[in-house]
Amino acid sequence: MTRHVVPLLFLLAVPLPWLLGAGYTLQVANLALLNAIAVVGLNFVTGWTGQISFGQAAFAGIGAYVTAVLSLAAVPFPVALLLALVVAAGAGLLLGLPTLRLRTFYLAMATIGFGEIVRLVLLHWEGVTGGSSGLRRLPGIGVGPYVLEGEAAHFWLLLAVLGLTVLAAVRIRESWLGRAMLATRDAEIAAELAGVDTVRVKVAAFMLAAVYAALSGGLYAGYVRYVSPDGFTNQQAVLLFTMLVLGGIGSIPGAVAGAAVLTILPELLRGLGEWYLVIYGLGVIALVAFLPGGLAGLARRVRP
Repeated sequence: MTRHVVPLLFLLAVPLPWLLGAGYTLQVANLALLNAIAVVGLNFVTGWTGQISFGQAAFAGIGAYVTAVLSLAAVPFPVALLLALVVAAGAGLLLGLPTLRLRTFYLAMATIGFGEIVRLVLLHWEGVTGGSSGLRRLPGIGVGPYVLEGEAAHFWLLLAVLGLTVLAAVRIRESWLGRAMLATRDAEIAAELAGVDTVRVKVAAFMLAAVYAALSGGLYAGYVRYVSPDGFTNQQAVLLFTMLVLGGIGSIPGAVAGAAVLTILPELLRGLGEWYLVIYGLGVIALVAFLPGGLAGLARRVRP
């Protein structure tokens, strides 16, 4: 289903800039695309390997800041972004190795601690990160003198990147690595007896998740041309995790749908004033409670 439906949905999304206009609504759509990239990456760890991780926001922060710092140093944006992915992959390796013996709640706490460490480094390494003020006036996404301008141009680029990351995730799931991830999640001991190196599988999952999050963060830095520690907190990590749960853990289309819903929904409710957070929270709780399989599970039930 994913192989056929997802390309169709992406094609249907292409004309959205003409339908939404170039205002705030399209900005929200762009943020939804960025979140979707990070949430698809979270599927490698939580959805397919069965590890609870709240590290995506930290990896996104690493990607954003490495891209921003290098861009300000006149490094071309594509090169800066590529180096950010390499650094994030290394961070994923460093996080994955020490946490291999941890499970469930303990692993979740370890990733939360990692996120807080990254936030504190971004906050206090003022000579490099700009501290609480962050880094401003970034060069933007481009190559040489050609820099993307306008919400529509960014939308099409982000849509294309999301499409490529989704296709890559589909290919990985169908590969030996994807099958090894699923085997590790479903029956780790049996997978080891069958010859699966579960240690390498878990580390690979963390590294892939880190690369996806860093890609999201680096593109975010080039898109908004500003980064600060406030954008990469554990609160954001919990939100990304909730997006995956709402969409359907293990589902690639569900990850995209969950990211879209929880990015757009707050904007639709802001007109309710002080009640919007209450209604938003209750709505998310209700969706998770009544849709245990997420939006992907609902789609499977209603599909003939």
